[in-house]
Amino acid sequence: MSRQQQIETQYDHLLEIARERKKRLDETVKAYVLVREAAELATWIRDKEQYAQVQDVGEGVGGEDLEQVEVLQKRFDDFQADLHANEVRLSQMNEIAVQLTSLGQTEAALKIQTQIQDLNEKWTSLQQVTKERAAQLGSAHEVRRFHRDVEETRDWISEKDATLAEDDLGKDLRSVQALQRKHEGLERDLAALGDKIRQLDETATRLMQTHPETADQTYGKQREIDEEWRRLTARADARKERLLDSYDLQRFLADYRDLMSWINSMLGLVAAEELASDVTGAEALLERHQEHRMEIDARAGTFQAFEQFGKQLLEAEHYASVEVQEKLESMAEARQELEKAWADRRVQLDQCLELQLFYRDCEQAENWMSSREAFLSAEEVDSKGDNVEALIKKHEDFDKAIGSQEEKMAALQTLADQLLSSGHYASDAIDDKRRQVLQRWRHLKEALIEKRSKLGESRTLQQFSREADEAEHWIGEKLQLATEESYRDPANIQSKHQKHQAFEAELAANADRIQAVLATGQTLIEQRQCAGSEEAVQARLASIAEQWEYLTQKTTEKSLRLKEANKQRTFVAAAKDLDFWLGEVESLLTSEDSGKDLASVQNLIKKHQLVEADVLAHGDRIGDMNAQADSLIESGQFDAASIQEKRNSINERYERIKNLAAHRQARLNEANTLHQFFRDIADEESWIKEKKLLVGSDDYGRDLTGVQNLKKKHKRLEVELACHEPAIQAVQEAGEKLMDVSNLGVPEIEQRLRLLNGAWAELKQLAADRGQKLAESLTFQQFLAKVEEEEAWISEKQQLLSVEDYGDTMAAVQGLIKKHDAFETDFAAHGERCQEIFAAGQALVNASNHHAAAISTRCQQLQTKLDHLGALAARRKARLMDNSAYLQFMWKADVVESWIGDKEAHVRSEEFGRDLSTVQTLLTKQETFDAGKNCCG
Repeated sequence: MSRQQQIETQYDHLLEIARERKKRLDETVKAYVLVREAAELATWIRDKEQYAQVQDVGEGVGGEDLEQVEVLQKRFDDFQADLHANEVRLSQMNEIAVQLTSLGQTEAALKIQTQIQDLNEKWTSLQQVTKERAAQLGSAHEVRRFHRDVEETRDWISEKDATLAEDDLGKDLRSVQALQRKHEGLERDLAALGDKIRQLDETATRLMQTHPETADQTYGKQREIDEEWRRLTARADARKERLLDSYDLQRFLADYRDLMSWINSMLGLVAAEELASDVTGAEALLERHQEHRMEIDARAGTFQAFEQFGKQLLEAEHYASVEVQEKLESMAEARQELEKAWADRRVQLDQCLELQLFYRDCEQAENWMSSREAFLSAEEVDSKGDNVEALIKKHEDFDKAIGSQEEKMAALQTLADQLLSSGHYASDAIDDKRRQVLQRWRHLKEALIEKRSKLGESRTLQQFSREADEAEHWIGEKLQLATEESYRDPANIQSKHQKHQAFEAELAANADRIQAVLATGQTLIEQRQCAGSEEAVQARLASIAEQWEYLTQKTTEKSLRLKEANKQRTFVAAAKDLDFWLGEVESLLTSEDSGKDLASVQNLIKKHQLVEADVLAHGDRIGDMNAQADSLIESGQFDAASIQEKRNSINERYERIKNLAAHRQARLNEANTLHQFFRDIADEESWIKEKKLLVGSDDYGRDLTGVQNLKKKHKRLEVELACHEPAIQAVQEAGEKLMDVSNLGVPEIEQRLRLLNGAWAELKQLAADRGQKLAESLTFQQFLAKVEEEEAWISEKQQLLSVEDYGDTMAAVQGLIKKHDAFETDFAAHGERCQEIFAAGQALVNASNHHAAAISTRCQQLQTKLDHLGALAARRKARLMDNSAYLQFMWKADVVESWIGDKEAHVRSEEFGRDLSTVQTLLTKQETFDAGKNCCG
């Protein structure tokens, strides 16, 4: 301890001497430095006063360009930076002068004070000039910058105006759309330009207030640029409107071209000249033509939309209204032309079918006549007359065939007349064919008559008698059948009527034979071939004629009675069928089954539609039944009261089932609406249930990435809920409307609506709760990430602080201390971070975060680890400092004693210098000594 006290005493004395010498040297240096700096600053002030007083921007406000003003401003900014720096120097010089005066350097202080006072006055003058110069440059720069911005904006407006001056509105949809996209880009540019115009207006208003000397010029610029901007926006709006009109026009023209192309292609199909050469081909052409009709009708909606679009353009006074009107008229004409072409082609095809039918009938008639002509020309009576009977028999058969063919020939002639009267395109060919066939038919009948005459001449009276006997016998048999009153028995009346029709056909078939017998007898009488029994033959002819007439009369009467009886049977059968059908339909329509669910209701509706169609279809049968009843009542042959009663009963029941059908349709529609509503509610409840499974999940993420992913999914779910809410509202409104218009299922509707509203509210609450918990989980995971980061750092540093190496040399100790100091800085920073983490954790706990328990636990764990690390750091720091102090003491004890002896002679010197240079040299040596002293200290 005695060595240390001795060294400390010597060292303190040395320090006292050194401090006194250092103080006196410093004062001397300050005095000389102050004088020199004052001279330099005075010279600088004189130079800058000349610069600041130069009035080179007097015309800058109105005449100098912005670049020149900005150059001057840049120079002035540099000057102000120098001024500020020297202001600091002046302040320091004033302080030094005050210090020198207070420290007793009286003579030097008086000299310096005079220089400083003069310097302060010059400085004040320079500041005033500088302030005026700054205001002048600022004014010039602001005005010129406004003028430049105006010119740039005007150039920009001119550029956009040139773009808007284009008259190209596009030649088709694609080019118009390209021009619209280009204009949209221009509008975005104009929006930015609009902001620039507003900024210029604000600047102009401010400049007119702050620079009244240039207010007129500024206002003129503002008014010009505003007017140009107004014209530009007006042209842009007009250009946009014209492009929209052009787009509408091109869309209209595209539709026009498509429809005209379709019309032209369809005209090519319906205006074809192809005609069939047979009936099958004609029917095929008609069927194909009808398909064209269906295709034309299918396009009606497209044409209507086209015409409506065109009318909208005309009503809006489109710039191409003339062209639009022309296209509409052209389209109307084209449609009329297509309709006319279709109608003309239909008439032509109908005529073609009729012509082919006519030709077919003609061909059949000619084939029939060809076979008969061969018969007439082939058979001749032999010389002995033995084959007369056979020929007569064949002639009778042929005569019957002629009779049946006569109706076909009449129908053929009628068809030909109809075709000719309708202006058929092949009238000449039809007329020629008709004349040809009818002429051949006449020739055939003439040949038949001639043949019959020749055969008649060959007959004998005996043959006549035999034929007369056969005719009378046949008439007698048929008369028995004709006079039967079987029609009085309604049983099998239809079969009886059919048999009577066959009986009438048989009479008609034998009429020619009877007439031939009569004609033969009359011929024999006229030719005097009766061998003197002309009166007997005449009487027999009269008897046969009378019997034949009586037979035909009775046959006609019986036919009438059978027809009336058949009508009654038909009426009764129809009424019976209708009664049975009405009973079935009534049982269906009075059913109380309205369906248990949507599928069953829709199935019942389909069945009911079939029933309604059946009811509508039976209207014709009801009409037929009424007509039959009227006919029977008018005939007066039947029980009119019974028929009328039956008819009224059926009509009343038919009207009743129509009312029942309407009533059941209404009930089924109500049931369908109700079950559709229940289906909609069920769908919404199912959807809500599905979403509840998602929002009711307890998974809030196990790490930061997981929570972020769940947050994104929940965000999408919230968007989905927001988008789905109108559907829920629509179902609710539908239910309320149902309850207003119908009493069907009202309690169940109210209950289902309450359940739906509750489920929806619960879903939204669950979604909100899950969103809140996910937000809390995200905050918790971010909190954990920070905690784990700090814990990792603490673990790393604990290993370093546990090392027992404290250094065995001064260099090693100093290195370890520096590392420990760096650690302590780092530790302080991490301590602040931990405090922030603790505060954030406490905030989460106070906010009732659902991870509050885990947050508190992790905060306690982190605090414990941090405290332990702090204890380790303090222990290591103490041991390092102890070891450093010990090593320093041992080294300094050896060095200080020799150093004190060396330096004591230096600090006792009385030499303080004669000028600034020598003083600075001495001061440098003194500072070197002080540095060495400090090292030793």
